[in-house]
Amino acid sequence: MSTRRHWILGTALLGLLLGSGCGTVASTTRPATQAFGELILSPEDEKKLGDQLAAEVKQKEKVLNDPQVQSYVNTVGQRLVAQSPKKERPFPFDFTVIDAPDTVNAFALPGGHIFVYSGLIRAAGNEDELAAVLGHETAHVTSGHPRQQLASQVGLSTLSQLVLGKNPNLIAQLASAITAQGYLAANSREMENEADKRGLQYLDEAGYDPAAMPRFFGTLAKLEHSQPNIVSSFLATHPATPERVKTVNALIQSRGYGGGQEAIVSHDFQSIQARVGGPMISK
Repeated sequence: MSTRRHWILGTALLGLLLGSGCGTVASTTRPATQAFGELILSPEDEKKLGDQLAAEVKQKEKVLNDPQVQSYVNTVGQRLVAQSPKKERPFPFDFTVIDAPDTVNAFALPGGHIFVYSGLIRAAGNEDELAAVLGHETAHVTSGHPRQQLASQVGLSTLSQLVLGKNPNLIAQLASAITAQGYLAANSREMENEADKRGLQYLDEAGYDPAAMPRFFGTLAKLEHSQPNIVSSFLATHPATPERVKTVNALIQSRGYGGGQEAIVSHDFQSIQARVGGPMISK
């Protein structure tokens, strides 16, 4: 980092810290923290920190040892990423399946790293429902939510240390927190709504059926009733409320989205699902 950038970073931090009074930075300047995260996290910084976090997560979680499933999920994910504006994806995206057949969850990290638990593949009814989740997580990244959440979670001073390559132990601590709760930090309702809207657009432009998103919410509602522990981590940050389903359905109707397709990539979804334990809900 250049000397000038060090000076700008230090001056801005000092001003924000002095303005925050006696309270903690993370709690008293949360909106400012998110905005400042946008300022100091260049695409290169975001990718660097995201790469470090992703590497730690892969050490702490059990990555699924099945190249066919990994390739399949990555192919679906990349098709959705390709629908986003290039300026919003200045780094390559990657999709990793975690071997956890009894956990329905997915989360995004800064720098384009998206993780999917194998239980979510089991819960999906078909490929376009899986694509609905991947499109939603992709939209979180292209909207800048993971880097905003990182800034909000660690605070301005600590974020500056990470950018400058200091406090390396914090990366491991953050990864532990992520793997324990299944996400970086709870997204706000506004972030979830934005990811829904953009995710629907990616689904439609990729050729999938946008109605797969509210259909998957219906699947989650069934699982919440029959197997609440399986979906608890996903619902902590992706509440499939009736209001949310209604809003998504209204968007689909107002935008005139078509039916799309159930499957696009070459592999058969059922065979992929069988490789991770079979469907979670019998048809």
